[in-house]
Amino acid sequence: MISTSPAPETLARLEAPRRGAYRMKISLALLLCCLCCGPLAAESVAQKAAAVPRFESYPARVYRGRVARVNLRSARGAGTFRTRLREGAKEGVNFAGHFSLVGWGCGTGCMSVAVIDAKNGAVHFPKELNAFGVWLFSEDGEVLTFKPDSRLLILSGFPNSETESAEPKAGLYYYEWTGRRLRLVKFVEKRREMGAARRLR
Repeated sequence: MISTSPAPETLARLEAPRRGAYRMKISLALLLCCLCCGPLAAESVAQKAAAVPRFESYPARVYRGRVARVNLRSARGAGTFRTRLREGAKEGVNFAGHFSLVGWGCGTGCMSVAVIDAKNGAVHFPKELNAFGVWLFSEDGEVLTFKPDSRLLILSGFPNSETESAEPKAGLYYYEWTGRRLRLVKFVEKRREMGAARRLR
């Protein structure tokens, strides 16, 4: 009896073009998917990278009560800056609901900052703001940007931890004030040539 089924090698030759067609269809589908989804994925990544913390995302209720006297015993070294701390506290709340942020220059491109609690007079010296490097990158040209009704603080330059580095990471540092310390939320690195140093007194 003569078999009407094609030989194995004949089957292989018949199926090869079809498998090739399937592979071509899959490759085309993948290509189209990459072309369509690629820009969307790139745009999504770019949007996430460009997004920066907003003041309204860190709200704080502004204290309207009487401002307490500065407690110079609440922090080591507070007595050294008693005059500046007292003057700054008298200006009232300007940061994170019930705090007064007070700063002073320490030379070219250098600044130190204290945070005073208006409710009890406690003084805080955040380590990030102790003789930190000033380099102006912000649009408003400010060294520090903050608001009375927000816990967010933006530093333009680099914190104290970077001052000993040969190549400090300069840029915009976004911090949240927790009530006792600063917590880094986001860092946007900038090239030094994009900004400018400022002499502070």
